[in-house]
Amino acid sequence: MEKRTFGEIRVLLLIHLSKGQKTINTLAKEAGVNWKTVDNHIIYLLGKGFAKEILNSPYARIVEITDKGKEQIQKKYPKGTVAFLKKPNKKGGLFVRT
Repeated sequence: MEKRTFGEIRVLLLIHLSKGQKTINTLAKEAGVNWKTVDNHIIYLLGKGFAKEILNSPYARIVEITDKGKEQIQKKYPKGTVAFLKKPNKKGGLFVRT
């Protein structure tokens, strides 16, 4: 399997965040990405304003997507396109914008 780029991982995280608020650990499991990698990319997304932190405690961090983050997804994947998000799974790993 080919290594994903930073951009691909960040858009993947934004897509998963578009489904609702998530902890870093939940986001890592859903996206199939290492927890520390997700943590590092979330720092970037927070800094760019694509995501915002809802809760930051010693035990958990909860983040959600912002309107700017939603615009980034739409820019990357216009309506009607299909994007391969992660390694194939039971659902095929496909995301379709309609």
